Parts: sequence; structure tokens; C-alpha cells
Amino acid sequence: MHLLKLLHFAALLAWCGTLLYMPAMIAAGTRHNQPMFYRDHTHLMRLMFTLVSSPAALLAIISGTVLFPGAAALEPWLILKLSVVCLLVIGHALCGVLILKIERRPEGRIRRHCAILGSLLTVLLGVTLWLVLAKPL
Repeated sequence: MHLLKLLHFAALLAWCGTLLYMPAMIAAGTRHNQPMFYRDHTHLMRLMFTLVSSPAALLAIISGTVLFPGAAALEPWLILKLSVVCLLVIGHALCGVLILKIERRPEGRIRRHCAILGSLLTVLLGVTLWLVLAKPL
């Protein structure tokens, strides 16, 4: 059980770290006036999303699901935390959508979307951490 918790924690660190970094990395990808930077950067974004962020998200969700029956009764804080995690998954998918938009046609207004998404993900991660540590309800 302890190894499973460790796996869950490590996967969460990787997933949350990439969630915090991805919007900034996507916004930097709008610099299409530098072809060499743009090509390599787009490739790096896709690799980070598909080889680091998505597997870490799946591992965190699967290990958390396995740990879930071992948790105490369905307390309100846990239900709220799972709802916030669902919003984080939606934010993860939106990062993927933004990467696809950058690959098709980089444009400056995507930076605004990235700033909003990055701020929202930061708040959601903070709320999740607070719910887990404080168990307020």
C-alpha cells in the first residue's frame, strides 16, 4: 500500500509539474517568426505532452483509483477533490487542444488563452492540495 501511495505521489508530481509548465511552453510556441525555434519547440511540446504529461496523468489517476477503496467513507472533501481533479483532466485536454492549434497555425491570441489556462490550473492545483491537506468538510 505504501509503494502504491509513493507511485501515486510521484505521478502527481510529474503531472502537476507539466500542467504548470505546459501553458507557458505553448505560449512560447507562438514565436513562428523563428523557423528553427518553432519547429524544434513544437516537437518538444508534443513529446512532453505525449511522453511525460499524459502517462503521468494516467498513472496518477489509476493509482488514485486503486487507493480510493482503501480510503475512509465518502467524505465531502473527497468528493469535492475528485471533482477538482476532473477539472484538472479537462485542463490537461485543453493543453492538448492548444498544442494542436499551435501546430496548425500559431497566432498571438493563443498566448491569452494560455495565460488564462495557466492561471486556472494553478488555482485548481492549489485547491486540490488544500483539500487533501486540510480536509475542510
